[in-house]
Amino acid sequence: MIFPADILIWLLLAVGIGFCALGLFGLFIFPDIRSRMYTAVRATLIGVTAITVSALIYAVSLFSETNENQYFMLALEILFLCVVIVIPTVLLSQEIQNLIRARN
Repeated sequence: MIFPADILIWLLLAVGIGFCALGLFGLFIFPDIRSRMYTAVRATLIGVTAITVSALIYAVSLFSETNENQYFMLALEILFLCVVIVIPTVLLSQEIQNLIRARN
């Protein structure tokens, strides 16, 4: 594989794991539900996005080198999973925020 792509993949994986850990840590340290939810949703979305982009770079770089269909399908599946995971998470977090505002 291309060396700059490897560095970028590892960097994005480290950033993704770090942000997911920050989201988990935020669930434990913040006192109220609004702070916990904001930290968990935002940090975890950034982490999942970084991990998804690293997997997408991996698939695209291997597809450009080998020109095999399996890496193209991997890239399409990654994009599909990104849409399936990220959009409902954002919609659910907005709905939970609306419920919390209505209760207060």
